Amino acid sequence: MSLINKVLRDLEARERGEQTPPKRPVLDDLRPASESADRRSGGFLRIFGVVLGLTVIAAATWWSMSLSHVTGAPSIPAAGLPQASHVPSVARVTAPAARPPRAHLARASRPAPRPFAPSTKVMVAAAPVSAVRRLAARPHFVFRSQGTAISRRRAPLTALERAQAAYRHAVQALQAGHAGQARAACKVALRLNPKALPPALLLATLDLQGARLREAHDVLRVALEGHPQALPAAMLLAQVDLRRGQPASAAHTLAGLRVVGAGSRSYWALLAVSQWRAGDQAAAHATYRSALRRFPHDGPLWVGLGLIDSRAGQAARADRAFRHAAACPLPPVLARFVQARIHAFHGTHQNR
Repeated sequence: MSLINKVLRDLEARERGEQTPPKRPVLDDLRPASESADRRSGGFLRIFGVVLGLTVIAAATWWSMSLSHVTGAPSIPAAGLPQASHVPSVARVTAPAARPPRAHLARASRPAPRPFAPSTKVMVAAAPVSAVRRLAARPHFVFRSQGTAISRRRAPLTALERAQAAYRHAVQALQAGHAGQARAACKVALRLNPKALPPALLLATLDLQGARLREAHDVLRVALEGHPQALPAAMLLAQVDLRRGQPASAAHTLAGLRVVGAGSRSYWALLAVSQWRAGDQAAAHATYRSALRRFPHDGPLWVGLGLIDSRAGQAARADRAFRHAAACPLPPVLARFVQARIHAFHGTHQNR
């Protein structure tokens, strides 16, 4: 009210023409009553400004953290990271989003704010997903057994292993019908391992079928030098000698393997044929007898004995041998031959 009264008095003075200015401006009454009050009001304003500024900074920080939490990509599971022994105090690795969503979607999907709590774990800076994948794909160590296996695989093949591989290639080529490739592979295997028996037998068989008798003979001789008790190599060499017209050499080769070939019917038959073609009828007859004591139901052996008796002029013994052969299993061609010989023998005796 004092201020209003002063203003009214000033107006009345002006109307009366009084030009004397007031002792102090009207607005001076707005100042504080004392200097201490002035200092108190200024300090209050400064404190209020600081609090307002901190509030604005905290609100901006909270808003940026909540927005980055909504738009960020999900954290990569710990299974793709190294173990705790390699990277200490790893909380999680968050990959940056490829494209942030729209702002209104981010506001709609923003979760309720949660108070910030300091953590003792060290936060790792965001890394690209490709880097994390490369880190997970490369182990930090290799077991000793794995390293040994890798070193063994990287070691060069030995001559023996290469020879075995060449022989397998020869078998596969022969099964596919490529005899030439099989023969070349067998030669490679023998060059790598001259004492190998299977490639020598296969090569000799191919040479025998191709009428390369000399080459087959040389291969089998070398094989028998390394394997003197190899019955298949000896029997194949005897067949090569018979084809070359050397039955005595075939009989000599087989005679030294009686102990090894005692359980083979083919061995006894081939030995008897070699002795017969060499002109030793008695040895052939004895060989057939020895074989029939071991295999009394073998039809081809009885047929061979009947032929030897027939050549020796022993018709009755030959007929008995043929009858024994007819009572045993025989191939169709050999069975017809036996029946023809039996009928011929009976026809001859009936005419007499």
